[in-house]
Amino acid sequence: MGKPSLGLSISLVCFVVLMLASDSVAHRQKMRMDRRPQVGECQLDRLESLKPVYRIESEGGVTESWNHSDKILRCAGVTLVRRTVQPKGLVLPSYTNAPQLLYYVRGKGIQGMTIFPSCPESFEEPEGSGGGYREKHQKVHEIGEGDIIAIPAGIGYWFYNNGNTPLVVVILMDTSNADNQLDGKPRRFYLAGNPEDEHGEETDGESGRNLFSRIHEQLLSEIYGVSVETVRKMKGADDTRKNIVLAKEGLAVVRPEPGPRVNGLEETICTLRVREHVGSAARADIYTPHAGRIATLNSIKLPILADLRLSAERGVLYENGVYVPHWNLNANTILYVTGGEGRIQVVDNEGRSVFDGEIEEGEVLVIPQNFVVVIQATGEGGFEWIAFKTAENAMISPLVGISSAIRALPVHVVANIFRVSIEEAQRLKIGRDQTSLFSIASQSSKTKAFV
Repeated sequence: MGKPSLGLSISLVCFVVLMLASDSVAHRQKMRMDRRPQVGECQLDRLESLKPVYRIESEGGVTESWNHSDKILRCAGVTLVRRTVQPKGLVLPSYTNAPQLLYYVRGKGIQGMTIFPSCPESFEEPEGSGGGYREKHQKVHEIGEGDIIAIPAGIGYWFYNNGNTPLVVVILMDTSNADNQLDGKPRRFYLAGNPEDEHGEETDGESGRNLFSRIHEQLLSEIYGVSVETVRKMKGADDTRKNIVLAKEGLAVVRPEPGPRVNGLEETICTLRVREHVGSAARADIYTPHAGRIATLNSIKLPILADLRLSAERGVLYENGVYVPHWNLNANTILYVTGGEGRIQVVDNEGRSVFDGEIEEGEVLVIPQNFVVVIQATGEGGFEWIAFKTAENAMISPLVGISSAIRALPVHVVANIFRVSIEEAQRLKIGRDQTSLFSIASQSSKTKAFV
């Protein structure tokens, strides 16, 4: 019998790889389905905007979190945390049991990862800069207002405020993600200090809440080759600074000087790109000069989101701006208000208005998949938000405009389903022959828009 051809061998290998990939995707989807609440448990007939319920005041800032046991957050399979970090504030290194998206609302700073598995340190001091010791660590990112950082489950990170004003970041944890094989409870694992649980969980009353706090002192001393006194500091039993500490003398880390130089390892797994800026008008995917702009972030723009199965949308409505009625085809939306005032209406599958109200900075609204939503700026300063979405390529379908579901229907179909004339049906199809954003001309028409 002759040897199989090279083409046949390659085809066989490709087939096996595709089968394995298909099985992996199916397994992950099944795991996510298995963690969903039972039918009727979510109570989607009445939505409410949510505010944080837990607060921890630390030496270097404040940590606030939403109630992860809230029915609508459990239904979406997510929870949220907000950190306000003072200048020279350092958030203790930690990792979680679920993928995270971090959105920097305001301020500036630096953020670093602990390490990706099996990856060497990617930043190091030049030779002769520190005597016999050369500092090495993982990549450090400059972060600021409008930046999104994607963090896989189990990967540790920290961030530091090197500016002169508070650094504010809102963090989404996707606890129902298949990468979380524990339970639906958000679990944050700290590498240092004596932090409090930001989700209000009771402790056992003992001091020290980091990963070293319960490991025997002498064993740690032998493992690290340091004194028992140093180990006791690692365990943090007498540390009262909590979750955010102050680096009173500032923080010096190895990082490239700003400029056009490119790190040759930028796209390798060990220095995987995890940051994308969505805050500026130049990044907008939808832009209407007098209405506002929308910037989307998906796995096409930031490939790591394909593994996290998350995406985001940054929205800015100017005064009198409206984001037309639309629905998300394949994702729940967790909308966090970053500025201004707005009014949102959400309609369910039975045509009921399950949310219709004003919402302001710092509040969260969960919009279930396929529920229709319309957003309107009501304040003179407009309305801004960041929306986290539970799919890596979240897609919307508008009910108004050039790409709307109504526009896609034949005009005689529109006339018959709405019982209108052909002329009226034509106006329905092309009356708003523009993008998904538009501006209402007057205050009176603004009020009527939600009647």
